[in-house]
Amino acid sequence: MTSKARLSSDNFLSCHILLFGVSSYTKTKYMRFFLAAYTIRIDDKRQNRTKGKRNPAYCKLSHFDGNTDLLDIIANFLEQLRANPLNKTFKKYMKTVKVERAGRMISGIVESGPYGRLSNLRDVDTDSLTYKKRREDAEVLPYYFLFYIPENTNEGILLLQRTGTFGIRVSVGNFLYPYFTKNNRGFSVELNTLVIDDLTRQALMSGVIKKLRCVKYCAPLDRVDGLDEGHKEVPSQMEVVISANRIPVVNRIQKLFDSESDVEVKNLVELRDFDFNYDTVKVEVETDGSTKTFDLGRLQKARTYYDVTDLVKVNSNEQPTYTSIQKIAKDFLNEIIKKIYP
Repeated sequence: MTSKARLSSDNFLSCHILLFGVSSYTKTKYMRFFLAAYTIRIDDKRQNRTKGKRNPAYCKLSHFDGNTDLLDIIANFLEQLRANPLNKTFKKYMKTVKVERAGRMISGIVESGPYGRLSNLRDVDTDSLTYKKRREDAEVLPYYFLFYIPENTNEGILLLQRTGTFGIRVSVGNFLYPYFTKNNRGFSVELNTLVIDDLTRQALMSGVIKKLRCVKYCAPLDRVDGLDEGHKEVPSQMEVVISANRIPVVNRIQKLFDSESDVEVKNLVELRDFDFNYDTVKVEVETDGSTKTFDLGRLQKARTYYDVTDLVKVNSNEQPTYTSIQKIAKDFLNEIIKKIYP
């Protein structure tokens, strides 16, 4: 049998149970937000031409053809999206609605989504038809972006927001690639996924774990005695929160990264004082003066996406506020820079 880290209330400064209920569809329960990281490179197609397989000839981004700066091209590209937001080949709409440029970084918001398909929109409460979608109607969501193009290097960073299962990586490429190639003959731009497994592992291993939150996703609240108000079923979750100056489970968390390990997140911690079968464990880690939260049940996804759901503030449209996601993205970018450009 797999051993567990044995934790009880007398081991820690604080150990308590929290019951959370939500009365409406909120970002905590129904929508998750991520930042996805990508590398940006420019390949000089004129170089390394052979009969066999061609090796890429990556250029310095700040002067890839001798004097042209990719950062300026990105700025012009984003302005182009304001005036011409349609990609008729892929039936996609993408429009720049906010841009900020600071140093070697450009960030902002685009609205993006598909169009070109007829469909019906229905009210799920009344099952009534509320709108007949036309081919000219685009279903758009706002997405945060951040381009970082350092000087005298052949690799830049792009951070893009994902909302649930929806993202814009493919659409950004479909708009950017032809724009770049048309204006820079002989060169091509590449966007490739940046796997952040090492960043996640480093934060968990080198940081100080301040809290463990053993989370159980519960049945609707009307099934819990004493919490029924009007017999309306409301999704909820229960948490056992364990707080301390330092929690000794780092070695067991390390094993979660090992595909051959038999450690499962549901067996990570044994709560001797509670009969509590939790679904996942969230850890709050203090590293480099800031606190980050990792869902250990989502480590596989965390290797490519940074889950910022619990970090962002949301507006009335249940989307991250620009100020909150901008700060998180800059901190995330700084971590990546330390890793890529030590």
